[in-house]
Amino acid sequence: MRPASRNELFAILLARDLRPEDRSIMVGANMPMARAATVMANMTTHPDARILIGLGVHALGDGRRPPGVHPFLFDPRTLEADALMSQARIFDDADSPDVFFVGGLQVDQRGNLNLFGIPDGNGGWKMRGPGSVALATMSTNCRGYYIVMPSHDPRTFVERVSLISALGDQSERDRLGFPGGGLRLVVSPLGVFAPGADGNLEVVTLHEGVTPEALQEATGFPLPVSPDAPRTPPPTEAELLFLRERVDVHGTLAE
Repeated sequence: MRPASRNELFAILLARDLRPEDRSIMVGANMPMARAATVMANMTTHPDARILIGLGVHALGDGRRPPGVHPFLFDPRTLEADALMSQARIFDDADSPDVFFVGGLQVDQRGNLNLFGIPDGNGGWKMRGPGSVALATMSTNCRGYYIVMPSHDPRTFVERVSLISALGDQSERDRLGFPGGGLRLVVSPLGVFAPGADGNLEVVTLHEGVTPEALQEATGFPLPVSPDAPRTPPPTEAELLFLRERVDVHGTLAE
């Protein structure tokens, strides 16, 4: 069997980590790996969950045909659903899901996320991101959220983000009285990370073939990791078959 691609690995890791109490799961924009994870969970471990993908609300626990995994969130093919939310009310209706997924331009040592852009130091921008798009509200209120970083290098894993789109620093969340559960995991091409007891990101697992030295070289802040750090359990053959044959039937995640 063909080995898992990066995005297939991301989808399976995210689906595995969802908790029994997660009943309302919302996918961020342009995140096919998170959409696949959500659909996969709804068809297996979370049959009673309500999943929100684009404008559609789905419940797939009865075995009905799942929506396709497409690269763009608002692809017209995603508009088949049990119900559709009004574009004008989508963020009012879904301001506090149990779970939310998001990507970013930068993530820092405290788990803060930047989706705005990179300032040039002269009042302009070296790079513009898509903006927060209600991320501040959802990351504040949801039971827990996941950050999916498509690259891992010193420009993306930084000591301090340029701007904060989602506040991951748990001590600051506590000080401000944020009601949600905060950051659960950061998933990258090199490993899986989570806030430790001191609030700094720690290694949960390293992906196969990634050495502690390579991880630290690719990270813009100290990230302690022992030589015998746990390895990320690879996708099983059953997980990959289900993902490819039942969920990602168009092969969007294969590349």
